Amino acid sequence: MKKNVSNLIGVILFATALAAVPLWWILTPDRSFSDAERRNLDQAPTFPQASSLSEWSFDDDVESYLADQMPLRDLFVGIHAYETLLTGRQVTMDVYRDRDGYLVEAPVEADAEGIDKRLTRIARLGETTGLPVRLLVPPSTGYVRRDRLPGELAALYRDDALLSRIGSFDGTQLVPLLDDFCENGHEWFYRTDHHWNADGAYAAYRAYLEYVGREPLPRESFYHHVVNGYVGSTRSRSALWLTQGERLDILEPQCRVSVRFSDRDGVFDSLVFQERLQEYDWYPIFIDGNHPVTVIDNLEAGAQSGVLLVVKDSFANSLVPLLVPSYERVVMVDPRYYRGSVSELCAEQGATELLFCYSLERIASDPNLLLLR
Repeated sequence: MKKNVSNLIGVILFATALAAVPLWWILTPDRSFSDAERRNLDQAPTFPQASSLSEWSFDDDVESYLADQMPLRDLFVGIHAYETLLTGRQVTMDVYRDRDGYLVEAPVEADAEGIDKRLTRIARLGETTGLPVRLLVPPSTGYVRRDRLPGELAALYRDDALLSRIGSFDGTQLVPLLDDFCENGHEWFYRTDHHWNADGAYAAYRAYLEYVGREPLPRESFYHHVVNGYVGSTRSRSALWLTQGERLDILEPQCRVSVRFSDRDGVFDSLVFQERLQEYDWYPIFIDGNHPVTVIDNLEAGAQSGVLLVVKDSFANSLVPLLVPSYERVVMVDPRYYRGSVSELCAEQGATELLFCYSLERIASDPNLLLLR
C-alpha cells in the first residue's frame, strides 16, 4: 500500500512538473530585448496569409520565438557556452577565450575581390575631394594575442596578409599599426570587448599624428576618468557570464569643445556622456556612440589648425577625443547610418584631412562602404 502511494505521489509530481514548464512559458511576459546578449528577441509570429503560404517559414519563426522567450534563457545559454568551452569546441563559436581570459572575435573572413571593391570606393573619395585618403585599421585582438590561443586557432588569423593587401592598394595610404600592436599591444584591447582600450586608442592617435607630421600630445595632457565594472560586446556574444567586468579608462581633451549631432537636438560641451553608464552598454560614453554625422569644434584652436573628416566605425569613438586638440574641427561620418555624399560633406565642412578609421572586419565585409560617394 505504501509503495502504491509513493508511486502515485511520484506520478503526480512528474505530471505537475510537465504541466508547470509550459504554463511558466506561457505566463511569463515576453521580453523584447536581452541586456545580457545585447540583441532584440524574436516576438510571437503571426500566422501567414494565404498569399504567402508558398514561402512557408512559420515553423522556423515559431521555433525562434520559443527559443528566445524560454524561461531562464540566460541561464541555459550560459550553461551551453561553458559546456562548449570545457569540451574544447570553441572553434565552432564566433568568440574565443584565450589563456589569459580575453574574449576575442573569431578570425576575419574576407575575399580579395570584396576588399578591393570597398577600397576602390574609398580611394575614389580621394579623387573627388583632392585629399589623401589615410586608413587607420586596427588589427584584431585575436591576431595580436594569437600566442595565447591554441595553435589550431591562432593559425586561422591572417590579419597580416589582409593588411598587406590594404596597404598596397593604389589611391590609399595605410597608417602602420600592426608592428607596434604586435610588439607592445597585448593589453591594448578590452578583455570583454572587441574595441581597443585607452592604451590602444592612444597608440593609434600617436601613430596617425606622427604619420601626418603633427606632434602628439603626451598622455598626461588629457583628463583621465576611470569607471570600473565594464563588460563589452564579446562577453555578451560569448554568453560566458562569469567573466568579470574590467576597468574602462576614458581620455578627454582639456580644451573647450562644442559638439553637435545630425540626429539629436542640442549643442553639448563635453565628449564624455556619463548618462550612458545607466544603460546596458557603456561604450557610448565616448561621444554618445554612433551618429550619422558628428561635428566637434575645438573652441581653443588656432585658425590654421585645419579640419579633419573621419569616416568611421565605433573604433573611432574613443580615438577622436584624442585628435580634437590638434584640429579646429573634427567631423565624424558613419557610413552605416549616413546616406549623403561624403565628398560633398568634405567640401561643405572645409576638410583639410581625410581619415578612415575602420576595423579590419568591417573593411572586409561592410556593404555600406560600397555606397560611398
